[in-house]
Parts: sequence; structure tokens; C-alpha cells
Amino acid sequence: MIEIRDERIGIVIEIKYAGEQSMEAACLEALAQIEDRCYESKLLQDGMKTIYKYGIACRKKECMVRAAG
Repeated sequence: MIEIRDERIGIVIEIKYAGEQSMEAACLEALAQIEDRCYESKLLQDGMKTIYKYGIACRKKECMVRAAG
């Protein structure tokens, strides 16, 4: 998690290794983990007003990023 206190912005990033699953599936799994484990609650407690969530999937030299919408 990243906090930009002056602007009250919080960023949650979850990274997964894709392995045998598709990159898209790994990104969605990362975003689901952010929601399931309520990672944004700490940022809200710290006064962050805008929160961005990113799921990142990696495999060897490939990378895919999906943002929660």
C-alpha cells in the first residue's frame, strides 16, 4: 500500500505470479484478494479519500496490470 498524505490518495497493489493460469485470471485474482481481505480499510482509517486498486500479474518477462473500476 502507498499513501500520498498531502493529496489523501491511497494505492493498493497486489502482485501475483501467473504460472500456468492466464495473465488476465491472475490479475482478477489479485483484485479479488484486495477486496476479500479489505486492504483499503487501513487507507480509509488513515484518512485517504481516493483509493486506487491494481492487480498485477507477472510471468517471466511479461507483466499485465488491471485496475479496479
